[in-house]
Amino acid sequence: MIRIREILDDDLRRRIVAKLAENRGCSAAAIPEWFELDDADYVDLLNDLKQDEEGERYDLDGDPRM
Repeated sequence: MIRIREILDDDLRRRIVAKLAENRGCSAAAIPEWFELDDADYVDLLNDLKQDEEGERYDLDGDPRM
């Protein structure tokens, strides 16, 4: 388990909260700092953030080999 407030990197915490809010269809302000993520949910959010970043870097249908 990890709580949002336990994420020390401010930028990462902000991005995690934004992605969590996007996935849940709510505002980032609706996600409290005490909100708990289990390990699998946290890893899923990190993978979503990574995919978003790679999608920005590689704009060829998401395939970096193109």
